[in-house]
Amino acid sequence: MGSRSAVFAGLSTLDLAYAVDRYPAEDSKTQAGDLFLGAGGPAANAAVAYAFVSGRTPALVTALGKHALAELIRGDLRAHGVAARDLTPDGDQQPPVSSIIVATGAATRTIVSLDGSRIHPELDDAAIELLSTATVLLLDGHYPRPALRLAAAARAAGVPVVLDAGRWRPVHTELLSAVDIAICSHAFAPPGVSEGSADAVLDFLHAAGPRFAAISHGGAAIRYSMPGDRGAIHVPAAPAVDTLGAGDILHGAFCHFYERDADFPSALRQAAEIATLSCRYVGTREWMRHHASQSMR
Repeated sequence: MGSRSAVFAGLSTLDLAYAVDRYPAEDSKTQAGDLFLGAGGPAANAAVAYAFVSGRTPALVTALGKHALAELIRGDLRAHGVAARDLTPDGDQQPPVSSIIVATGAATRTIVSLDGSRIHPELDDAAIELLSTATVLLLDGHYPRPALRLAAAARAAGVPVVLDAGRWRPVHTELLSAVDIAICSHAFAPPGVSEGSADAVLDFLHAAGPRFAAISHGGAAIRYSMPGDRGAIHVPAAPAVDTLGAGDILHGAFCHFYERDADFPSALRQAAEIATLSCRYVGTREWMRHHASQSMR
């Protein structure tokens, strides 16, 4: 049996992010000030962040295939301590590519992507066996069939299931019943729930399954709810340059801090500090060069 670590499941993309001072005008040419090229996607970014802050090697259950662009993703994941478990090893499909413009002056980003909706992987028994040494399972809601099977298997094995719910997806209707912890963005809008009402969203999540829930909102406070307690986590104020992947990094760091002592508010607070740090630099990796990982383990 291998060493215990987290398991992440969901989307992997190839991210191509250009940093510019301001968003380009239509039908123009712009010289970028910086470039980030590497693996992206909610689950992949979370796994990389977890690997860094924990010093462990997490598994990432995803769809890559044998396309040349997939090798760039696979190599970047390997370089950052993530063990990819490819559900489509013989697939010829082009992996999802995200083209990103980061306007550093406003700390905003614009993304154009096909995501993984054209890929339909199936989960194999070997991937499920990864849960035998898992400390936590994080799902990002992409690739619904594998997500549902993994969540059910994790629940049966007593492994906490964390859901990264950036926005509402049809799979959530069934998936939430097997989720222990749901961490949503402010854009998460379940059907029939008043838009912008954090309390209504938290109530919805508890009724659907998760006992622990939180809603992140950029640099604003993180609202959280758990049995016997509902409150807000202060997010450290810091100058932001690039918010790309900050939510994913939050989720990955959260998994590490939560697996250490299962303190929900504390894990959110510590993860928010890491996510805030990441916003000070272009891309989803540069922050690692400016933080001593040993202090987080």
